[in-house]
Amino acid sequence: MKITQKNYYSSEMNKQYMSVSQFKDFCKCEAMAMAKINGTYQQPKSRALLLGSLFDELLTGTEKSQSVFIEENKQELFKKNGEPYADVAQAYETVEKVKQQPLMMKYLSGQTQKIMTGEIAGVPFKIKIDSYKAGKFLCDLKYMASLRSPNLFDSMVKYWGYDIQGAVYQEIVYQNTNKRLPFFLCIATKETIPHLELCEIKQYDLDEALSNVEKKVQRFQALKNGEIEPERCEEYDCLYCTATRIITEAIDSNMLGMTRKIED
Repeated sequence: MKITQKNYYSSEMNKQYMSVSQFKDFCKCEAMAMAKINGTYQQPKSRALLLGSLFDELLTGTEKSQSVFIEENKQELFKKNGEPYADVAQAYETVEKVKQQPLMMKYLSGQTQKIMTGEIAGVPFKIKIDSYKAGKFLCDLKYMASLRSPNLFDSMVKYWGYDIQGAVYQEIVYQNTNKRLPFFLCIATKETIPHLELCEIKQYDLDEALSNVEKKVQRFQALKNGEIEPERCEEYDCLYCTATRIITEAIDSNMLGMTRKIED
């Protein structure tokens, strides 16, 4: 079956293709990733994801897709009197601020939601690019809480795996066009006075990230094929492991609240 805008996120396409979000799911928790693919677990919808999707639609969507999105999420976006919730109004205001930035709009001016497929280490991948300018650049739009990384030891780009996203997008586009294009992020924050940034992820970071994908992705594909059993992460912030955990023994009180996973 041909991959299209309508079936891109379907269960069938998620089984047929690896994606950046699926790869990152496997990195977090193999059991959770497989449960999502098999349809036995659905990640709870978050307000942050809703606002991010709205922001994407307002800047890269078509008039029709924007109308459909707003209609489908009307109750979460607008009060009964028709006024937007405060965080929604903030998103609209920030969109207007981005539109006043000529350089950011230049990198958002490419073909939007461009779909391509390819292979990495023999594993089929699908990508959907926010802004693709043939022969020029790739750009992804991010609407996030802050530019600060939650981890003192990793940059914001590495912590959220944006280098992995850029590496996969660049490689798949290269396979389709024979051109290795630079990857940019257009970023806006959800703060009252939003920070706006345009940044390029350098090639050496993309190369390192692609190498990381190549090392791990064949195991993840073997999991999808049912050749090996997935491991549970048993981390406290994994909602899937928390919801499905069976207590088999008492733990030392000194371990309470610490990571559950014991390395071999």
